[in-house]
Order: sequence, then structure tokens, then C-alpha cells
Amino acid sequence: MVEQWDDFRRFEEMMNRMFENFWGRPTSRRLLSSGERGAIVPAENREPFIDLIESDKEIKATAEMPGLEKQDININVTEDRLEISAETKHEEKKEEKDYIYRERRSGSYYRAISLPSPVDPDKSKATYNNGILEIKMPKTEVKKKTPLTIE
Repeated sequence: MVEQWDDFRRFEEMMNRMFENFWGRPTSRRLLSSGERGAIVPAENREPFIDLIESDKEIKATAEMPGLEKQDININVTEDRLEISAETKHEEKKEEKDYIYRERRSGSYYRAISLPSPVDPDKSKATYNNGILEIKMPKTEVKKKTPLTIE
């Protein structure tokens, strides 16, 4: 089992070197980071799982972002793009007779998606409930194409 993780680590390093060679600089973001006792855990930047549904009148995005408060989430919508980001920091401390317990965690979410149809950013609405972010973006009318004659 340990050998599989070693192989995966070697693969990760190979991919990081490939990106460094391509971009000409070291990458600041790693695919994975080491956890306690050598456990493999995702790096601090996570991509939320998103469902994108298009109907005749709107595009609806549903993102799983557990453990956040709605004020921690930032959403940017343009006519053709949806961008979601969030920063979270949490510290928990318990003191009892013979021990002190303290746990800290932090992380961030980031996801950018090109939309399949133009939307109206000014009329878009978002809700967040029980770790699920829902964004409804009404579609704009596609302007009629006008053919041009070459002079």
C-alpha cells in the first residue's frame, strides 16, 4: 500500500516539474500536501463540485461548499462566465482539567466556468443553505445575427 503512495508522489513531482518547465517558473500550487502521519490530503485550494443546468430561460449552478458561512463566499458573474471563490478559517479550543485541545483549519475554494449561453449578471441571484450554493442566472436574448456584405 505504501508503494502505491510512493508511486503517486513520484507522479505528482513529475507533473509539477512539467508545469514548471512549461510556464518557466515554479508553481505555487501543489496537487497534494502531506497531512498528519504521512496521510495524503487535498491541497488547500479545492474546486467545489458544480452541477450546471440550462433551461430555456436560465442557467442554474449548484455548488457543494460545506463548512462555510455565506459571507465567506464571493461570486462574480459576467455575460459568459461564472467565478466562485471562498476563504475559510476555523479555530476550535477546549480546555478541561488535564488537557488542552486546539484545532485549526483553513482552506479556500475556487472555480471558474464558461457559461454555455449569455446571461444577465445584474438579474442573477444566489442562495446558500446547508453547504449548497445555488446561483440562478437568467439568460439574455441572443441578438439576431446580421449578415454583412463585403465591399
